[in-house]
Amino acid sequence: MLIRLNGRDVEVGENTVLGDAIKGEPYLEGTQIALTRPSSLIQKGTLEFEVTTNHGSFVIRTDESEHGERFRTLINELIGVNIRWKSSKVVAYGSFPTDLEVSRDVHNYSKYDCYFALGGFDNNATYIMISRTDQSGTYGVAGNGGKFGKVTRGRFVLDRLIEGDEILEIRPVVLELSEADAFATTDMSVTLEDGMSVETYVRVKLDQESPVGCEQFLVVVEDGRLRLTDQTETYSANSQRMDVTLIKEKAAVREAGNVTVRNSGAGTGRIYFYRERRQLSPNHTKIGEVVNGREIVRLAPQDSEITVISDPMRIMTIGMSQSEAKEFLDSAGLVQKRTGLTDDDAIVAEQEPELTMEIESGNEVETFGISSDRIILWEADDNESPTTSHYIRKMTGLDHKSIGTMKVHFTFEGMPMITFEGNPSEASVLLPEKTFSEEGSFRGQLAVTNMSRPNRGSIGIRLEDSEEFGPTGEEAYGTNISGKIVSDLEVMMKDIKDDDIVYIKEIRKTGAMPSVPSSIIQTTNTKINPPSPDKIARSNERGGRPRAKR
Repeated sequence: MLIRLNGRDVEVGENTVLGDAIKGEPYLEGTQIALTRPSSLIQKGTLEFEVTTNHGSFVIRTDESEHGERFRTLINELIGVNIRWKSSKVVAYGSFPTDLEVSRDVHNYSKYDCYFALGGFDNNATYIMISRTDQSGTYGVAGNGGKFGKVTRGRFVLDRLIEGDEILEIRPVVLELSEADAFATTDMSVTLEDGMSVETYVRVKLDQESPVGCEQFLVVVEDGRLRLTDQTETYSANSQRMDVTLIKEKAAVREAGNVTVRNSGAGTGRIYFYRERRQLSPNHTKIGEVVNGREIVRLAPQDSEITVISDPMRIMTIGMSQSEAKEFLDSAGLVQKRTGLTDDDAIVAEQEPELTMEIESGNEVETFGISSDRIILWEADDNESPTTSHYIRKMTGLDHKSIGTMKVHFTFEGMPMITFEGNPSEASVLLPEKTFSEEGSFRGQLAVTNMSRPNRGSIGIRLEDSEEFGPTGEEAYGTNISGKIVSDLEVMMKDIKDDDIVYIKEIRKTGAMPSVPSSIIQTTNTKINPPSPDKIARSNERGGRPRAKR
């Protein structure tokens, strides 16, 4: 039997189960799959159809007349038919042949009525007419003047249409479907039916005009699995990573199938998959469009997971070796430009451009390499200091890449600690968490000055044990401890000075996973901005080559 699998016609055996049919398809175990019965069966049970054009979509509600039935049987043949003419009275799609009975009677038509018409009273030149005003006329079709329905939604699109615009798609309005017609499942034992449509993943074509919003999306879906945390009649959404600050980019009318990211206001960073059309909002950045898997987005229940593939994929080489980065970039059709340490086993600590959508096909991507011993290893404490650990990930960039950066704020030879720049504004809500114990602060301990002290937000590492002061030089009540540095501090401190860049990587205890406290989501922000023209100098090893201001 024949099924439609991720947009392709595929032959499978009778009584094939879902698990066998999708072998080799993009799919992550446990995510939702959308199954839809053959459209010919669905069309029998629905009267509403969405007509997609070059300038948007409108909905025709057909009636139960003979002409309504004829339209429903013709919808596949109408794909590609264009507007032959448009006047103040009608929009005319056609022509195409039919066997409609000819009549010269005059009939009345109301605004937005849809009806068949014959050019020159010849049914070989049949048109679909949409009335733009109340009118009377002879359009050549017997039986109630050829009327078969009415435009009920998206009427404003009719004013946008121009001669030559095509009918790109006609599909049954999905809200008419019952669970028997279309459903989402993770059950691999479901037996497929002849003509059934199967979608295993959601593919999103990203928009080059929104590089910052796209990067937010790419970070969230990097492992290919996305949880639908929010759901309404209009959209499904993901609120996984809202602790960000974004910029306003491309704004457009939110059509069904569009993907947006909220760029300001409550819920900044939330990713939306639209199922219904909504007006333009400057608070939403259009980042792409669903080109496969619309039914998954529509049918998957709240709190379920879906498989997502981005087009293009995220270009992120940080954390790879220089040789691994070359192989990765080659596979993406990009050219590697090595800087810093260029040996094959050097670790890529920075990438330029860092935003995927700013990297054009065939262009160079600079990968700055360092030796592995220049990367300090941080073991976080999410159990007792979740907010502080989250703050550190934000300030260093570890919340969206595997190697982060810290800029030295203050150090000198013999100093018992080293401090790094933070963000006082971000730390204004950094409540006291775990402090150092009565035994004092130990060498290698990492901490942040909390909101109770003037230097809030500073990040510090203790270089000598102290009974009185923590890693940022504060007493216990002003210090939030978040784990320790487990790598060689002597290597980190060699020849280090103010404004140098230190690279940091997080290692986790077995079973430990980073978490984002719910209080943080509503009160703090992390900047994910495109490279700023205002640059600061890199450390001496980098030879003064500019890097984006943090």
